[in-house]
Amino acid sequence: MIPIGTDAPQRRTPWMNWAIIATCFLVYFISNRNPLSLQPTALSPGWNRFMLNPLNLRIYQFITYQFLHADLLHIGGNMLFLWVFGNMMNEKLGHLPYLLFYLAGGILAGCGQALTSSAPTLGASGSIAAVAGLFLVLAPLVNIRVWFFFIFDIPSIFFVAFQIVFFDVLGTLHPSDVAHYAHLTGYATGLIVGVILLTAGLVERDHYDILALLNRWRRRRTYKRLIARGYNPFSSAPPPSAASVTAPPQVVKVMPPPDPRVIQLRDAVLQLRRGHQLSEASKRYLELRQIDPRFVLPAEAQLDISNQLMADGLYREAADGYEDYLARYPTGSDADQVHLILALIYARYHSRPQRAIELLQKVLTRLHDPRQRALAQQELEHLQATGSSPDASNTP
Repeated sequence: MIPIGTDAPQRRTPWMNWAIIATCFLVYFISNRNPLSLQPTALSPGWNRFMLNPLNLRIYQFITYQFLHADLLHIGGNMLFLWVFGNMMNEKLGHLPYLLFYLAGGILAGCGQALTSSAPTLGASGSIAAVAGLFLVLAPLVNIRVWFFFIFDIPSIFFVAFQIVFFDVLGTLHPSDVAHYAHLTGYATGLIVGVILLTAGLVERDHYDILALLNRWRRRRTYKRLIARGYNPFSSAPPPSAASVTAPPQVVKVMPPPDPRVIQLRDAVLQLRRGHQLSEASKRYLELRQIDPRFVLPAEAQLDISNQLMADGLYREAADGYEDYLARYPTGSDADQVHLILALIYARYHSRPQRAIELLQKVLTRLHDPRQRALAQQELEHLQATGSSPDASNTP
């Protein structure tokens, strides 16, 4: 399978990734005796010492080997993979951090290869494997456009996993000239560094990174266990506690049947939302709330409806929707953004400065986006100083 692109929009020019690709091509045309050959050729005199040679190891080789390639197919394939996976990672990390990560990934990949083989090694594939591993963590659901007799899309998590298992893990079982252990070390480096970056808040989080997917999987698993324990999601009764989920059953409590009006309105809200008719869906939601004020939609639907209510200028109703989201999904992947939005509503439209201060203090250190953090800090300082929002006089 040959990757030829992704479906992710490119918002900033990945200058550093382009520079690395250009440098690799420049070094290739300088260092090879016959750079236009499709068969492996010898390097020009003097360039062999820049390969990673475990039998005559030099520190500089851990950098230089990354920019050498054996033939046109070797560098063409490597640079195509780097183009597909590196552009988005350059945008995610920034130029200098991306360069340092790329080189570090290549160094660690070289260590993995040197510890398992005495053969000289050259090529950027270890570094590119690190970039692909990082891509899997930060953007596992971004589609990779692949050519394999015809063109189709496949989520990156499956494409990278396929490369790891069928090309490198199985490849180690048979002798070859491919540096499989360099690839595997590179993938491991990207995976580990990616998780560290997400956990430490050093890159901007989104709904589709690997930690968000794992969190949603955990919530779905907990939900299924609650259902198995007799919890009725259409009832206004609170779900059983975590202790009751894991404890052996004592008495199976039969839940009363849900109000048919609630089921009808809930289905209407979800169907309208799927059809992108959010304005009409929000009206049905308000009708539903009048029947059962404690009813909460699934997490993403609850957010969409609350956002629509705010867009329609129904700030009190939107605030209630956001509060319900936080009460039902306190560890949701969007909880921090909801804290900020809710605080701004209370500060600017709802005249509840103390609640706004409480929300801002709680979320300030957890915001990853510098602009959101600056906005929260500015709003908090103003509220603490005056008890009102700087924009309060300009809003209805």
